[in-house]
Amino acid sequence: MRRFARDGRRAGLVLACAMALAALAPARADKPLPQGDTGIASRYPADAGIARDPAVVFAEDFEVPAVQALRRRWNQVNRKITSLSDDVPAASAGAKSMLFTHVGGASNGGHLYKGFKSGFDQLFLRFYVKFAPDCGQIHHFVHLGGYHPPTPWPQGGAGTRPKGHERFSTGIEPFGRAWKWDFYTYWMEMRGSPPRGQTWGNSFLGDGKPEVRRGQWICAELMMKLNDVGQSNGEQAMWIDGKLVGHLGKGFPKGKWVFDKFLPGQGGGGIRWNDRKRGREGFRVRAGGEPFEGFRWRNQPKLKLNFLWLLVYITKSPKDQVSKIWFDDIVLARKYVGPLKSK
Repeated sequence: MRRFARDGRRAGLVLACAMALAALAPARADKPLPQGDTGIASRYPADAGIARDPAVVFAEDFEVPAVQALRRRWNQVNRKITSLSDDVPAASAGAKSMLFTHVGGASNGGHLYKGFKSGFDQLFLRFYVKFAPDCGQIHHFVHLGGYHPPTPWPQGGAGTRPKGHERFSTGIEPFGRAWKWDFYTYWMEMRGSPPRGQTWGNSFLGDGKPEVRRGQWICAELMMKLNDVGQSNGEQAMWIDGKLVGHLGKGFPKGKWVFDKFLPGQGGGGIRWNDRKRGREGFRVRAGGEPFEGFRWRNQPKLKLNFLWLLVYITKSPKDQVSKIWFDDIVLARKYVGPLKSK
């Protein structure tokens, strides 16, 4: 009996040690995120009736008689470059989309902005977008995020790190002249860049940035999941045409930082801005990289996901260059939405 007791205590100690080691191990996603035709949209062919789904927070199909009617559902509508169009995605049930027409030298673009008085801990934003083949370079694009207190208008903060109690945001953007998709993220632990450590939006897809195909409709989806206060267990993910192209959270993926860019799958030498030293410093990580630290979007629970900013901000187009961008079939939900399902 004494031997059995000793064996039992020994087994209990081994189990306790194993549990402690497991708690220290890098976290991974609890389960793979859904992809393809497995989301809310799969139950609503052509999105018919999708706005009534209990998981849907907001939906916009632009089936309105005139642009000014959008003010019933959006806090701000920039009507100077906004019009309605009959160009719609193939699987859409509607007959209209929204068109932004930007002329180089005439303005910096336009936007639609939607704020929510009550916030959310996790949201999925699915939208369709089409860029004209000769569309000029986009500076900033669609953003999802949170303000405290909530506001019916977008706030500033470019180049400054959020403090954790007042704001955070992520853009899904067609980066630069290369026309590649990536995140553009502001949060309280974002990385800085030279020459003064200024914090512009951080990016995360590295060499895996998917191509932006101009001249055709694209289904884009963004997910943001907030952290528990005091932890770095926030997440974000991106899908293009139903394919998961990026998912980051506490402990995944592995990679390294080069200033304000996280490069998945890369190890070796890295470089970062040190705020305390007010200068750059080099470091090394193991082959294949180190686990991503996760997102600490906030440090107080009142800060929630509570705004959608449909933004077309263009600053580098030559004078008189015409850039056209269409939007349609926007769904904001608590669960994965996925691409339109054909009738």
